[in-house]
Amino acid sequence: MTDGVPDHSGVDYTDGAGETPADYPTLAAKFERASDVVGKTLDAYDAPAVIWTGDRDSTLALYLVRAVAADRDRPLPPVVLADSVAPDAFVARWVDRWGLDLVIAGDDRLATVIDDHGFDAVIAPDRGNDPDTAADESFVAPTRDGAVTYDRIRPLLVFDAEAARNATWGFVVPDTVDAFPAGYVPEDADGLPDGVELADVPVSPGTLED
Repeated sequence: MTDGVPDHSGVDYTDGAGETPADYPTLAAKFERASDVVGKTLDAYDAPAVIWTGDRDSTLALYLVRAVAADRDRPLPPVVLADSVAPDAFVARWVDRWGLDLVIAGDDRLATVIDDHGFDAVIAPDRGNDPDTAADESFVAPTRDGAVTYDRIRPLLVFDAEAARNATWGFVVPDTVDAFPAGYVPEDADGLPDGVELADVPVSPGTLED
């Protein structure tokens, strides 16, 4: 989009302002709030997309979007691979298994890809305790990148690093790998449970210990 800073009718740009991860003390509460943000996004925007780098947090955000889209019988938005930290084989494997509509963009090309594809919102993996995230920020941030404008959606603002880690190993991985015990956190690739291979786990090898 190249008109002006977006202002979509019906979108609450103050939603979540002033909230912190501490306001949602359980994983269930965090998932409920984050899922609500994703659901509103799928309803409000004509062409949303999901930013994925292959790391833990972006995979958690993608997991949420996939779950909400399935619950609402909505198509999964395109997934923009930006500034990937994952090996090509990892990306290819999960694109195939999850049936992702992948758009590849280096971080410096994100605005170009958004403009070329007409995306009006991107769901990003910004956590609530990220150093670059202010405490009073809301779930929806009107964003300008040069001449390109879009809304940046941040459902993970209710998660801090510990909660994101617990959510990944307590839900994302067990829901994907039948043989994986919920809540088990390997220290590295050599610490995976018996019967589970590295290729089975939707967490990039380089971020297993995050």
